[in-house]
Amino acid sequence: MTRHFPIIALLCVMGLLPASPSPGKELARPVRLGIAGNAPQEEFSKSATAEAAQKADPNNPLQAALAAEDQAAKTAPVQESDAGEGLSLDPPVPGELDSGKGELDSGKGEQDPGKGDSGTTEDRLPLTDPEDADAKPLDEANGEDEDDLDDDLDFDLPPLEEFAAQPYLVDVPTVFSASLREERSTEAPGTVIVIDKTEIRRRGYSQLIDVLRDLPGMETLENYFSEFGTQVPVRGISGNNKIVVLVNGMRVNPPGGENFPFRRDFSVRFAERVEIVYGSGSTLYGQDAISAVINVVMKQPEGENIVELGGEVGENYEREIWAWTAGTLKADKNIKVSSFIQYHDSQLTDLDTEYPAYWQDFFNVASTKTNANGKGVRPDRNDYGLNVFGRLEGYDSSIQVWHRASERSSAEGGYANTGLGYLPEAQWGDYSTAVEAANTWKVSKHKSFQTIFTYNDYQIDRDSRYVFPASPTEWFLDDFKWGRGWSLELEEIYRFEPSKDFSLLAGGVMRYSDVIPKSTFIGGYDPRLDPVAQSGTFNYVDGNGDPQTIPQVSQVTFWTFAAYLEGQYQMFDKLRLVGGVRATTDERYDEKPITPRFAAIYNMTDRFTSKYMYTQAFVAPAPYFAFATYDNGTLLATTNPDVAPETAETHELNFTYYGDDISLGLSVYHGTQADLIIVSDQAAPQNIVEDPVTVNGNPRTLVQTANGGDSVRYGVDFYGKVKRGSTDSWFSYSYVDFEQTNLGLVTGLPLISRHNGRLGVTWQATQRLFLTPSLVIRSTPENVAAGSLRKELHDPYEINFYALYQRNRHVDLFLDLRNVTDHDYALGGFTGDAYAQETFSGVVGMRLTY
Repeated sequence: MTRHFPIIALLCVMGLLPASPSPGKELARPVRLGIAGNAPQEEFSKSATAEAAQKADPNNPLQAALAAEDQAAKTAPVQESDAGEGLSLDPPVPGELDSGKGELDSGKGEQDPGKGDSGTTEDRLPLTDPEDADAKPLDEANGEDEDDLDDDLDFDLPPLEEFAAQPYLVDVPTVFSASLREERSTEAPGTVIVIDKTEIRRRGYSQLIDVLRDLPGMETLENYFSEFGTQVPVRGISGNNKIVVLVNGMRVNPPGGENFPFRRDFSVRFAERVEIVYGSGSTLYGQDAISAVINVVMKQPEGENIVELGGEVGENYEREIWAWTAGTLKADKNIKVSSFIQYHDSQLTDLDTEYPAYWQDFFNVASTKTNANGKGVRPDRNDYGLNVFGRLEGYDSSIQVWHRASERSSAEGGYANTGLGYLPEAQWGDYSTAVEAANTWKVSKHKSFQTIFTYNDYQIDRDSRYVFPASPTEWFLDDFKWGRGWSLELEEIYRFEPSKDFSLLAGGVMRYSDVIPKSTFIGGYDPRLDPVAQSGTFNYVDGNGDPQTIPQVSQVTFWTFAAYLEGQYQMFDKLRLVGGVRATTDERYDEKPITPRFAAIYNMTDRFTSKYMYTQAFVAPAPYFAFATYDNGTLLATTNPDVAPETAETHELNFTYYGDDISLGLSVYHGTQADLIIVSDQAAPQNIVEDPVTVNGNPRTLVQTANGGDSVRYGVDFYGKVKRGSTDSWFSYSYVDFEQTNLGLVTGLPLISRHNGRLGVTWQATQRLFLTPSLVIRSTPENVAAGSLRKELHDPYEINFYALYQRNRHVDLFLDLRNVTDHDYALGGFTGDAYAQETFSGVVGMRLTY
């Protein structure tokens, strides 16, 4: 494919666009969806319609007519019917919420306080005005047939002329993850950002990493390391093992404590929303919840059967296909089913042509190898991903299954010095499966019990291997890797909400884990044999001349028990207090982490909220680190079962403002970490057990993972959204400082940037066309060895562009261009060296919905 294939496709798409509607065409009165809830609808309409009347443009006949009608409707009784129940002509004033049972009236249907359940919103506007029982369908009122209506009506956003008539365009989002209950983000005890399904669709987000790329306080270091793909530092803290990832509230992190793999195998095309809770979350989620908790809430059936099919093709042989279906099997019992599948397949940037100076180091190593028939002198880089999901619910119960699998080059991460080969044999693959069964027993209006069983399985594909030089003339092709971890967990949750001013949440967790951390199997793992017996041992001679052995594979089994309690109390009209604590017992270590949190939430006005949060969290000593063994020619690693948990403490102030068409947020934070888990390959003083030892007469440094040192970080995130006229924009600026101290050695930011900026805007150019340019820019990453990428490492940025054309209610066409300026830039890699990033790429695609 040529590099300009997506540009040509864009011209083809643009050729399909019709002329704009003629100025004289009569528009039907728009219908606005209000809130379905218990509050009287007169209360919803008074202040909203008054403000709409004040903002109405007298030169705009449509706005003037709407304002006059709304003013006249203020004194008229609201009539409801079964078909129109819950509809009002005006949205509510922010702050009017019925939270007595933890349920949110947000126009998205009834919210189930059960774990991970969420109502959804119908995408399409109703075809009649609900206040007029005799009204004709809008297509008849305009003298159009149904086929014409498909072409002229936008099913997600109202026509351009209607924007100014809607007084509240920026909504306070609903979240579940912060408290295990449905609540507005302004009431949640944490800094929360929500990306909803409309933003996902209009900004062109395909994978979870696409969403994280545009968030404040986060960086996405693509191709950081093959084992976990993209590194996602959050507010100065690096390590994907410090982020808890949920799907409908179900934890999907690898049970062995491995870094979560953010790759092209985690689709968000079918998400109702993505909730990001910044900071520590160990009070409710236990170990590893230091940086953030991310919950991807999937779409649920809305009463009708829906099927969605889609696909895309483009640059670098990129292909992606997906299918989603949802429906209601039995409405009276609320039995619903939903499922999706997504597959991604692409090559990555040709490093030899895009970064020739950088590639020269790899070429020099590969060109002398004779046992690969010339393979390795050109980069072989691919990226495969598969994501499958299914959910069945009904009778206050649910079962859901989530599966991901991916494969990519194992030479990723900037290994120029060691010369890992970009050969077809050099592949890393792994897969995860999580299954959750849940049942809620509603004892009374104010009390409920929930039982949740979760099975989680993570496994490395046994064909995974690293290819590195065995000698100046040969590659070593037998360094195969394999590992597996699985866990079975039972969680009991008790909810007690006697009034809207007080709620209590209590829970207990019991989990059994069986983990074989990543290990080396020379020649490959044979699943017919016991892995521990199959692998054998590393043999060495210590400083006293005595022979020693290290098992090449370890199997670790352990129980974990935890209990937590959290309460919320509305002390005054404007002040809400949240306090909770969790106690954990784990057979791997003697410590019993106690992780409290406290939040004070003060509603200064109906629109302006301030929060103070104090949290503690911990990272468990994962078998992936504590029991890792290897011999890399310089270091010989042994196990250390005495590694202790790493702890963290955070203070944060958050301020949010929600106006008519703008939302703003400001977070200021300060955090510390202690007893840092220092992985053995860092060869810090705490890691070194003995130096030297000998292996077959050759010297090695004997190392192990250990605790040592502490860190401090502080920073600020400023972010917001603006919806004005036909545009919907977002922006953020983040600053972070970080310092780690270990035995007097002070280091700074871990391969990341001090300053980060995000800017994007979705413009509804016509009723059917949405254009979204966006910018990601960072200051030069610090403490990175630039090598030949010094210029590319300086102030890296990326400009992206997405176009969505809604042909009708059934067909979408889209164009996705990434790094449209073909900017060569680099970020930090796993070894601390700079690593080249992706240059221009783009796809065109189609989505069919029925």
